[in-house]
Amino acid sequence: RSARTRDAGFVNAATMAADIGASPLPTPAGPAAALGPSAAVLQVHRLRDFRATPASGSNGRARWQQSMGSLELRLLLRGSPWEGTSPDEFQVRLCEQGLRVANRQRPEASDAFLKQSLCGDFPREVLVGSSWWTLEADVERREHVLVVHLTKAKDGSWPAPFREGPLAEASELSSDWTALRPGGAAQSRGPGLEADLGLQASELFEELVESQTEDFVTLRLLLKQNGLEQARRSVPMSRLWGLDLTEDNLRVFLRSRGGVTLLSGRFGGRVQPTQTEWGMVKVTREVPGGACETRPALEVQLRKATDYRHSWDPLLVRDAQGIEVPAVGAVADNAPERKLPLDAPLGELDVDADSSRFLELEGQEARTPTEHAMELKARGDDCFKRRQWDAAIELYGRALGFMPDAEAVLSNRSAALAEAGQYQAALDDALRAAEVAPQWPKAYFRQGVALRALRRYDMAISVFSEGLARDPKNPSWKREIEDTEAKKAVRQAARGLRR
Repeated sequence: RSARTRDAGFVNAATMAADIGASPLPTPAGPAAALGPSAAVLQVHRLRDFRATPASGSNGRARWQQSMGSLELRLLLRGSPWEGTSPDEFQVRLCEQGLRVANRQRPEASDAFLKQSLCGDFPREVLVGSSWWTLEADVERREHVLVVHLTKAKDGSWPAPFREGPLAEASELSSDWTALRPGGAAQSRGPGLEADLGLQASELFEELVESQTEDFVTLRLLLKQNGLEQARRSVPMSRLWGLDLTEDNLRVFLRSRGGVTLLSGRFGGRVQPTQTEWGMVKVTREVPGGACETRPALEVQLRKATDYRHSWDPLLVRDAQGIEVPAVGAVADNAPERKLPLDAPLGELDVDADSSRFLELEGQEARTPTEHAMELKARGDDCFKRRQWDAAIELYGRALGFMPDAEAVLSNRSAALAEAGQYQAALDDALRAAEVAPQWPKAYFRQGVALRALRRYDMAISVFSEGLARDPKNPSWKREIEDTEAKKAVRQAARGLRR
C-alpha cells in the first residue's frame, strides 16, 4: 500500500524511483512551483511508485528489488570470465510468464551466472513491451552489471521474481517469446510518462482531508471515481502519481504530459522526507440522505521532524497552483461490502431480476448505499443494452463508488470496456471480479475475452480453462478455447510469413 523512500531508491529514476537530489521540484509546464526562497538548494525527495513487500531479495547471484509496478534484477559480472563483454553477446528472451537470459559467446560463464540468476518462470504476468534490459559498465573497476527491468502486468507485490521449482520448457510456457534488444526505459513500448490523460485537476481531485498527531501528518486527497477511472485507462496506477518533498514543502502531481499539479504548499512545520509513506486507500463518508459512499484516496503520511513534534496551525498552506479545496475532518476507512448474485448466464450482462424497481429510484433520495449502487447499476445496464458504452462505463463506475467489491458491477463494466475497445481496463475489472468471487465462472470469461483482444492468447486459453473447470457443463467454454486457438494459429502463421 505504501512506499518508503529509503526502500525504493534502487529503481530507475525515469520511471518510479524515490530519487534524491539537490534540485528544485520539477515543473513540466507553466511557472515554477512555489517552494519558498530556498527551493533551488533544498534536497528534493521524489517518489514515483508505491512500495511492494518484500522490497528486495536475492536470486542466485542476482539482487532484485521491486515496487508495485515493476521489478528489477541486477547481476554483477566481473573477473576474467566476463572481461571485455558487450551487450551484443547476450540473448534476453521474454514472454508474459518467463525470462531466459544467455550469453552465446561464453557458455560456461552463462551457465554458472545467468541460468541460475536470471532465468525463471514468473509468479504473475509481465508486460513484454514495457520491459527492458541494459548492460552497465564500470571501466575503472573492469566490471559490468546486467540489469533486467520487468514491468508488471498488474500492480502488486510478488513474493519473489520467479516461481520455485524447475524451469518449464520454453515452448510449454508460451509460444510467444520476444528477443529484447538492449536499451533503457526510453526504448520500452509500454504506457509512458508522457501520456496525455486529458484531465484537469478539478476532474480528479475532490477534497483534501488533513489530520495530525504529535508525530505524524496525514494528508488524504479524495478522488473522483470517474476521473480516476479515466486516468487508469491511459496508465496503470504505478505510473500515475508523482510526489516531491523537501523538509517544508510538498507537491503532488500527475506524471503525464503537462504534469498537472493536484496539491502543492508549505507545511506549518518541518518533516523527515525519508520517513514518508504513501499509497491508495478507500475512504467511506456520509452523503446527503444518510447513506455512505466509498471514495478512492491518495494518502500521504509524513513524520514530523524532531523539533516540530507539536500541533501545527496551519497544517499546510496551499499554493495557488494547487487546486483550492476545503479541508475536512477525518473519515472512516472501512467500506460496506455486499455480494451480488452469481448465477447470470455465461457471456451475458449480469442484470438483476428487479432492476426495474431500481430504475424507479432515479431522482429519488435512496436510503442505503446498496440502493444507490443498484439504481446506478440498473441505469448502466440500460445504457449497455442501448450500446451506449461510455455512459454505461460511467454509471458502473459511480455504482462501484458505493459498492467497490460488487463483482457483477465489475463484470458488467468489464464487458462495456471491452465493447469500447479498452481491453486493458476490461481485464483489470475482470481480474478484480475474480479476486472478489474466485469461484464465479463469469469472471474468468471476462478475463479471457479481454486477454484474447490483447492477443495474449496463451493466457486467454488458460483462464478459459479455469472457467471450464468451474462450469464443466457449459459448452461455451470449449468454443471460446477453440476460437482463441484459431486466432493464435493465424497470428503465428502471419509471423512465420514475415520471417
